[in-house]
Amino acid sequence: MGKKNEQETLARLIIGLYILKILEQGPAHGNKMAMEIKRRTQGIYTPNTNALYPLLRTMEERGYISGEWDSPVTRGKRVYTIKDAGVAYIPTLELMMQEKLKQAERWITILRTDLLGY
Repeated sequence: MGKKNEQETLARLIIGLYILKILEQGPAHGNKMAMEIKRRTQGIYTPNTNALYPLLRTMEERGYISGEWDSPVTRGKRVYTIKDAGVAYIPTLELMMQEKLKQAERWITILRTDLLGY
């Protein structure tokens, strides 16, 4: 897998887990989720809408979340809720995240030792 694909996969993992965790708290639309991710990461990370909305569609197609337009007349905001399959999928994503964090921690340890001498 190429570096770009690995970065995209990691971004999808992070965003996907945040989406499900946010929706566990209650329904939300995409922009609200993006702002909540920014808040939870203390401004370090704001998901790009080019990544967020396609992932929301994919998660909806896979049955993890459901979405409905907030207005039946106009195409306003699509409000998402978590489904039972989404709740059940959270532990799997958490395990995947734990593995990615372990890899990152190993990498940081190597860099500190090799490049900074501590």
